[in-house]
Amino acid sequence: MTMNKSILDHCRTIYSDEYADIYRPIWTYRVKFIARALFYRKSFKYLADNIEASLLELLCTRTHRFLEKPFRPYIIKNGTAFDRSTLVVDHYNTVSKLVSPELIHEIYTDTEGLTLTSFEIDNILYSVRLVYEARYQKEGDMSLVLHSQEDGNFYTLSFCLGHENGKRFIMIGGLQGPRSCEENNAKIKKLTRKLYGQRPKSLMVGLLSIVAQVWGIETLLAVKTQSHTYAARRYSKGRIKTDYDALWIELGGTEYDRHFYSIDVNAPRRDIEGMSRSKRSMYRRRYEWLDNTKATFEEVLKS
Repeated sequence: MTMNKSILDHCRTIYSDEYADIYRPIWTYRVKFIARALFYRKSFKYLADNIEASLLELLCTRTHRFLEKPFRPYIIKNGTAFDRSTLVVDHYNTVSKLVSPELIHEIYTDTEGLTLTSFEIDNILYSVRLVYEARYQKEGDMSLVLHSQEDGNFYTLSFCLGHENGKRFIMIGGLQGPRSCEENNAKIKKLTRKLYGQRPKSLMVGLLSIVAQVWGIETLLAVKTQSHTYAARRYSKGRIKTDYDALWIELGGTEYDRHFYSIDVNAPRRDIEGMSRSKRSMYRRRYEWLDNTKATFEEVLKS
């Protein structure tokens, strides 16, 4: 099969007649797709040819525009189309080495994803899940979600896996939370109090660090505010509501390069002996909760 034929086949799938009411006029989308796939021929071919065939089919079924990833910002606002293809391919190849086919299928096929643990707060069930969130696919190809029975996805931390200098990393592309309002702010305060002083944004990074530990990954690379995909000129309306730099620094992050902070997933815990009795008790319960959570994550992810 020639490359041109392959592009045409993909075009017919991505912009089939069933999407004619969504993309109008559909022929313009088809022309743009073919033009971009030809212009970014090397990047498009690398993405299409280097993800295992059955997994690629699953991904294209879940998100029919999956193969357009090289055409748009991914993880960072800059970078070439081939950089983007390389990141995506590296992510899925790394996932295939770390995660069983059964769990991959659960993460990428089931819209609810893979549940790692769950807990109740005032009769409201919360669960921590690994899932593919198509709406955040510019920020990564896997998401760690704090799901609330009452509100749905309350917090979503999106990332990809890959390699740098022979070592595996997790690259965080974005963290989304609920809109600021009196009701949500009250829920955040309650969540923080019930989880022993862990604010949700810090909690999400802490939970991702546990996932990294289970997978034998030592480093999180967290995107800087100025390098976020939605800092790109094409998204001029501005969609970044989180000061990522301040958050990463607060969590012990150090500058890695012009695009990322580095966060050590094995950072030492605070010495609680010099704390007041109430604080010492809170931290002791927090660390016990985190240890139990890690044991649960290990049981699920290594099954």
